[in-house]
Amino acid sequence: MKHYTMNLSESQLNQLKNGYSSFIKASDSEAVFFIAEHNQTTITALKNGKVTIEGIEINNELVLIKNFLNIKDYEAVGSSDAGSLDVFGPVVICSTYVSLEDIAFLETLDIGIQRTISMKKIVEIAPIIAKRLTHSIVILKPFKYNELSKNGFNMNKIKSLLNNHMIIKTTAKIDKTIPVILEQYCNPNNYFNYLKEEKLVYRDIEFSEKSETPHISVLVSSIIAKYAYLVEMHRLSKKLNLKLKLGATKDVDEQILEVVNTHGSKVLIEVAKCNFKNITKQNIEF
Repeated sequence: MKHYTMNLSESQLNQLKNGYSSFIKASDSEAVFFIAEHNQTTITALKNGKVTIEGIEINNELVLIKNFLNIKDYEAVGSSDAGSLDVFGPVVICSTYVSLEDIAFLETLDIGIQRTISMKKIVEIAPIIAKRLTHSIVILKPFKYNELSKNGFNMNKIKSLLNNHMIIKTTAKIDKTIPVILEQYCNPNNYFNYLKEEKLVYRDIEFSEKSETPHISVLVSSIIAKYAYLVEMHRLSKKLNLKLKLGATKDVDEQILEVVNTHGSKVLIEVAKCNFKNITKQNIEF
């Protein structure tokens, strides 16, 4: 069973409901705007704008909906990151070019415009995506991150420098001018201020806010970055003979002490971001 998720406006929801008026099925859920069955696919539209298409084959129905609502796909370069909210592991930045042909291909992998994708799904599809799509990626390992942090670089400045480099690298691989979209993590003015000492700065950027539906180029960049992050976390876990935890939770606080007690405090410089509060609040001496 395949599925695809998209987010629509209120007017688009009403338009879609009218289009499926002859195929609507009853639903008792207060969250559901309508459910329709058409061409052996189920279309579930929620009042919050989320629409899911499910079926054995869904591409024809997806094309039908896009054409009906006059939704135009467009190619773009998207940039996103992974690891910046995790104590352990690297910071990964990926910038990816997605053509119109790539969008059609990605939809066959059941990639919808949704922010939450399971780790299992990421591990399954990231190598396939990375092999096909033009992209640039950088993995900033903890040792280098800690070195930059000591020199006064905060996380947003580090991410801005790396995003700029990856966007320049990716756009250089394309022989035409297309939109560039960056998943926003700081004010655009601050972003360019972080780059004021750089000789080359890519400035024609659209900043995509977290609350917005991301372009698929941003989504696939996130997938590739997360996969690279997970691969590096697996390597570090093997090095310590301990499965390192994701995030920056209390469980991570406890694991930090476990790592220090087993391997000494200096190993944190090689496996963790040492300026995170999870580490600094524990007064660990390096």
